[in-house]
Amino acid sequence: MAPFSSSTRSSSARPAAASASSGDRVVHVAHILLPADAEAKAKELEDKLAGGAAFEELAREHSSCGSAKKGGELGWLSRGTFFPQFEAAAFAAPVGGITRATTGRGLHLIKVLAEKFQATIQQMDPQELYDTIHNPALLEDVQLVDVREDWEFSTSRIPGFKLMPLSRFSEWSPDISSRLDPSKETVVLCHHGVRSMQMAQFLVSEGFTNVKNVVGGIDNYSRVDSSIPLY
Repeated sequence: MAPFSSSTRSSSARPAAASASSGDRVVHVAHILLPADAEAKAKELEDKLAGGAAFEELAREHSSCGSAKKGGELGWLSRGTFFPQFEAAAFAAPVGGITRATTGRGLHLIKVLAEKFQATIQQMDPQELYDTIHNPALLEDVQLVDVREDWEFSTSRIPGFKLMPLSRFSEWSPDISSRLDPSKETVVLCHHGVRSMQMAQFLVSEGFTNVKNVVGGIDNYSRVDSSIPLY
C-alpha cells in the first residue's frame, strides 16, 4: 500500500458534519409473542400477570418466539434496531411495566426489565480522521477498527486500522475487552458507515465510553485522502 499522500482532495466534495447520535437510553426487554389477532389470549395473560404470575413462565408456555426458552428475554434494545411499534411501546413503559405492541410478527406482550444510559456514539468526519492519523500526539491514545471484509481490506485500507470483520462477530465479540481497550477513544470504519455504526452500538453496549463512527466510511475518506483507492 502506498504511503499517505501529503496532498488531499477537498472534503467539500462530500460534506459530513460531526454530530451525536440520537438517544442514549437503552432498555432490557422480554416479550411474549402471540398471533396478531389473539386479543383475548393477551388479555388473559395480562390478567394472570396482574395476579402475580411470573412473566418468564408465561413466556415459556405461550410465546411462539424462539426467546420463549429464555423466558421471553430479548436483551438490550436501543432505538432504531427493532420494529418501530415495538420500540415505541417499550420506551414509553416504565421499568417493570407490561405493555403491548403489534408488529409484522404478531402481537407482543412486552415487559421492561431494566434501563440504562450508555455512552453516546459520536460521528467523525473524514477530515478529522485524516488530521488524527497524521498527528502522532492525537493518534497515541486512539484505537482504529475496520469492520469490513478481508477482500475489502486488501482492496483499499487506511494504515493503522485493525481488521475485525463484522461478519465474524461471533469469533471476536465474546472477549472484546481483551482485544480492544474500553477506556480508549475507538474509531470505527467500514465502506459507507452502516456496518461501523452497528459495531459502534455494540461497543457502547459493552461499556466503551468514547466511540466514534466515521461518516460515509472509507468511501468518504478516500475523497479527502487521494492515496486511498475508491472501490
